[in-house]
This record gives sequence, structure tokens and C-alpha cells, in this order.
Amino acid sequence: MSGKKRVLFLFEDSPASSLRFFEGMRMALGFSVTHHGMEVLLLGNAIRAVRSFRPEEIGLPREMLEFFPLFVDLGVRMFVDARRLEEEGLTQMLPPFLTPLDPAGIREKIREADLVIPFSRTPGESR
Repeated sequence: MSGKKRVLFLFEDSPASSLRFFEGMRMALGFSVTHHGMEVLLLGNAIRAVRSFRPEEIGLPREMLEFFPLFVDLGVRMFVDARRLEEEGLTQMLPPFLTPLDPAGIREKIREADLVIPFSRTPGESR
């Protein structure tokens, strides 16, 4: 796969629910080094990563929140579900490097990608 492919990492689970979010972010970070133009999309409970929280207090790696500045440094564009931000009351907390998308923008972002790498629970998987 050449670096010209449009790759989208899609996150749906809360960063506090499991290590899936953390591991997905690690994979995305590694991928972004060789695949310029890669993007990240936070949907569902993944938008809770916008909140400031202390991962180590709930047994998750402290490094979990260090991904966003690294993505910014590497030029990775990051998007978030605008409707979910509003539902969660997080619109005022939105960092400038996250771009909100409406449902049509989300569908377009997914449709434009050559490869979508989802990090979410499979249907029927227990929470």
C-alpha cells in the first residue's frame, strides 16, 4: 500500500471502557509515520477522549492522552461527531485540532477512504 492511499482510523468505544481505544491509537500513530494523509474519526463514546480525565485512576495507561499532540505534530487530521459532542455537552471543550462533522460529513469521510480501520466492539460483544 502506498502512502497515497486514504486511510481512516475509526474509533467508537470510550477510552475508559477498555484498552481497545489505547491499542488502536498506538496502531494509528505507528501507521501515520509511513502513511501521510491518514485521518482519525471519533464517533460514539470515543468522543469522550475530548474530556480531560486521568487514565491511570481507572487502570489505563497514562500515555493514552499523549496521542493527540503527536498526531498534530505528524499532520494527522482528526474529526469528531458534532452531534455526539453536543449530546455529551463537550462542544466547549473541543480542542482546535479536532474538526466536528455532521452526519453527512461523517458518511462522506468514510466513503472517501480507501481503507477504514475500525476500533469498535463487534455486534453482540458484551460491554
